[in-house]
Amino acid sequence: MKRRHWPAGLDALAYGGDYTPEQWPKPLWQEDVRLMREARVTMVSVGIFAWALLEPEPGQYDFGWLDHLLDLLHDNEIRVDLATPTVVPPAWFYERHPDALPVNREGVRYAFGGRGAICYSSPDYQRAAVSITEQLGHRYGEHPAVALWHVHNEYGAPVSACYCDTAAAAFRTWLADRYTTVKELNEAWGTTFWGQAYNSWKQVQPPRLTPTVGNPAQQLDWARFTSDALLESFKRERDVLHALSPGIPVTTNFHAALSQCDSLDYWAWAEEVDLVTNDHYLTADGNRKHVNLAMSADLTRSLAGGRPWLLLEHSTSAVSWQPRNIAKRPKEMARNSLAHVARGSDGAMFFQWRA
Repeated sequence: MKRRHWPAGLDALAYGGDYTPEQWPKPLWQEDVRLMREARVTMVSVGIFAWALLEPEPGQYDFGWLDHLLDLLHDNEIRVDLATPTVVPPAWFYERHPDALPVNREGVRYAFGGRGAICYSSPDYQRAAVSITEQLGHRYGEHPAVALWHVHNEYGAPVSACYCDTAAAAFRTWLADRYTTVKELNEAWGTTFWGQAYNSWKQVQPPRLTPTVGNPAQQLDWARFTSDALLESFKRERDVLHALSPGIPVTTNFHAALSQCDSLDYWAWAEEVDLVTNDHYLTADGNRKHVNLAMSADLTRSLAGGRPWLLLEHSTSAVSWQPRNIAKRPKEMARNSLAHVARGSDGAMFFQWRA
């Protein structure tokens, strides 16, 4: 199948935002869409955090509200970047599969309640993510509103690596594919230093907390493995959507800024998405915000290899995760957006439509 590199049916700049109407009363939806048309919005991202609403119980689905939303947007000539909600598995999933919650480097398992708390090596998560993606692909693969598929959300934020035993076993498999023998692994890692030599694969563990500095070669391979594990998760969903929704490009939103995500090999990821997209948030009280913006946009342009790319998110006002928020100056939002367009982005999706 020939890959598309631009949202289907979109013949102008992508302009809009993340839209989460499921958080608001339905009577507001008509007003939202009226205002979108007035603002000349061309595309919105929907469904990113909606897994618990789409599948409230295991194997029981509720698509009525999303059917209504996509029809409403289509009737008003607004294209849709439809997400798979796999960044936020529901509470029932973790009740059934508590081992899918990630373990940090100190050996502490995170609790349910935030986004992105996932062990990507968990077979239970892998099966559940593919299942909900298949449901969405079957139902909306040919919906006229859908211009782009948006897998997951910001892989690696806030958790990329899991240090549990399941991830450790996957790491050993990855290492065996890379080095073939334990002897070659020892040579590559320089394990004679501090007596770290291994006799068998089962002795090899993730770089968990140690009393002194750990082996840097081990840490580097762990970072490579982590990026690959998340990329395989993306590819599983992408392949489902390619099969069920042919002709509609599939992407996921990068965080290509040194201040935001340094755990993924975006050069490898860029080869696997149909369209490179990026999220960028300035540090509000930073001294060189313009440098950060320019560097992120230029890096994203390089990742896109000269093809068009999209800025899917940036902040119009305050965000919850920065210690300080500073009001933007008049026309600063427009300047920031156009700075991305000047560096190759063919659209800016503002975060968020209603917050």
